[in-house]
Amino acid sequence: MNNLERLGGFAARRHWIFIIAWLVILGGTLWARHASGGEFVNNYSVSGSGSALGQDLLNKDFPQQGGYAGQIVFHAKSGTVSVNQATSNVAKLPDVIKAVSPFASPNSGAVSKDGTIAYSSVSWSVNPNSLETDYLNRLDQAVAPARSAGLQVAYGGGAGQIGQVTHDLKSEIIGLACALVLLLFMFGSLIAAAIPLLSAIFSVGAGLSLLGLLAAASTFPTTAPTIATLLGLGVAVDYGLFLMARHREQMDTGMDLIASAAHAEGTSGAAIVVAGGTVVVSILGLYVSGVAFVGALGLAAAIVVAITMLAALTLVPAFMGVAGSNVRSLSARFRARKAGISAQEQAARSAAATHEQHEHSAFARWGRKVSERPWPWAVASVAVLVVLAIPLFSITLGQPDNGTNPTTDSNRQAYDLISQGFGPGANGPLAVVVKLPKQSASDNQSLLTTMTKDVAATSGVASVTPATVNQAGTTAVFSVIPTTRPQATATENLVNRLRNDVLSSEHATSYVTGTTAGTVDFTERITGRMVWLILAVVVIAFILLTTAFRSVVIATKAAILNLLSIGAAYGVIVAIFQWGWGESLIGVHTTLPIPAYVPMLVFAIVFGLSMDYEVFLLSRVHEAWIETGDPHRAVAVGIGATARVITTAAGDHGGGLRELRLVH
Repeated sequence: MNNLERLGGFAARRHWIFIIAWLVILGGTLWARHASGGEFVNNYSVSGSGSALGQDLLNKDFPQQGGYAGQIVFHAKSGTVSVNQATSNVAKLPDVIKAVSPFASPNSGAVSKDGTIAYSSVSWSVNPNSLETDYLNRLDQAVAPARSAGLQVAYGGGAGQIGQVTHDLKSEIIGLACALVLLLFMFGSLIAAAIPLLSAIFSVGAGLSLLGLLAAASTFPTTAPTIATLLGLGVAVDYGLFLMARHREQMDTGMDLIASAAHAEGTSGAAIVVAGGTVVVSILGLYVSGVAFVGALGLAAAIVVAITMLAALTLVPAFMGVAGSNVRSLSARFRARKAGISAQEQAARSAAATHEQHEHSAFARWGRKVSERPWPWAVASVAVLVVLAIPLFSITLGQPDNGTNPTTDSNRQAYDLISQGFGPGANGPLAVVVKLPKQSASDNQSLLTTMTKDVAATSGVASVTPATVNQAGTTAVFSVIPTTRPQATATENLVNRLRNDVLSSEHATSYVTGTTAGTVDFTERITGRMVWLILAVVVIAFILLTTAFRSVVIATKAAILNLLSIGAAYGVIVAIFQWGWGESLIGVHTTLPIPAYVPMLVFAIVFGLSMDYEVFLLSRVHEAWIETGDPHRAVAVGIGATARVITTAAGDHGGGLRELRLVH
């Protein structure tokens, strides 16, 4: 008896100890999260990039021009808008560095030519998406004079992120309900179906609470709980399902409750350790991106997955001990009582039926058919995956701008108004930060005049504002308005052209920064690290599988097929979100670039989950091969024993995918 078997047997025997311990863990982490938890904040900055260095210089030497930018947009159907009072009120709010009225100077450039649209530029000392709903209410009160005067007011840029909290409770409930339906269909027993779900609720609840505590000490994105919930709920139900299916199968053959729980832990539990370890390693591979935002997403998901593994190996066997023989389906118990046969005879019949199902079910026949002629099926499968992957070669990575948001969102309304009044590029202004050389003020002014003229003459630039110099005369900044929207490839090309061709020829150190430039750096850093992530995850998974199955061939096959399937998944993503194929069927009403971190995130998640099913299937095939010595029969038995479980688990993940959005 190995250690896992001992753990499973002990948990089933002393079940109340483990259940009470998990109740204490869940209650304690929930209380601690409520008392001392932190907030989730998006930080897309890329350490060491031009945009990050420029922003750091600005915050240090010219803080009045630094901070996090946003716009408050005012619109009147006709006539000149009056917004000075609203802007003055906003300037008095906490964490506001400055709020500049569009009428602060005659040529501010913040009033449209027809005088119906204007915007105030606001800077915050903290990231606006860390500000909660009560701050949004105070902001609404500040701009109330403009709304009372009949003006439309919308929040753009960072201002549009205030109070925008993601609420996943509804989607989580829907996901759990879908999982319950699938598990009921799988087991035909409410008690058996409830055990994986209860384990998932305990483990994911504790994991998210722990994540909230860690958010007080470290920065986690606002999407971290969503990603962690998606992956955590999925694998928690999967692992509970794997153990429960094996346990009930053994109970049906007459195995003792404690012995069955121990044996399920020693077999399916061992597969869970390997599969869960692979998921954790895969998702932690996101740190290869070199971007804190992406790495933190991986860490959040890995924490929850690790806790779900622990719950599967301790709490699920404990629930098995409480449930006893009630995990068997009602129909099976009813038939046994109606027939009036003994428990031993019923066990013998169940064992024979189980063996028959594994050996001769439709899934087993399919497995035998494929294994007898593997090459034609392999070629056909690879061909389908390659065709699905074709759109991948035209993928456009970027960060969707606010113009892709629903028209009911305030930041989308602000985007449309600014585009209407000032052009689409005004939604993503670039800031050029200049570290002035030690020379006379007149020489520096001449330098800045030359720089602004050269930038203004660059293709793709709509306008350039005059440079502003700090009081010490060491740092200057001026704004550049592109002709194209923030997510456009032309805007990315402009940022690179300014850095590499225009500003590099000037006699001063300069940086192109701002939200749009930061997005360009974010995308380029992730794109450049994607290959390294794939190599790292594949190599580590190869080592884990080789160690688990002692077969280089199995590990190689798994790596190749998983890469092909992920390529196909990428192709489908591009076809739907970028090409617009079938977009209306899933509630998407505009095409958009693929957020740069999505392919990396999808790779880590899908590779890890596919290894779940790979390990579970191969473990049963390996058991059957040891028992029979016939590889074709072993494949048939392995597929027959696991196909329903894997299909149910995959269906559960499909129900949970509603939580994964192309967010930005």
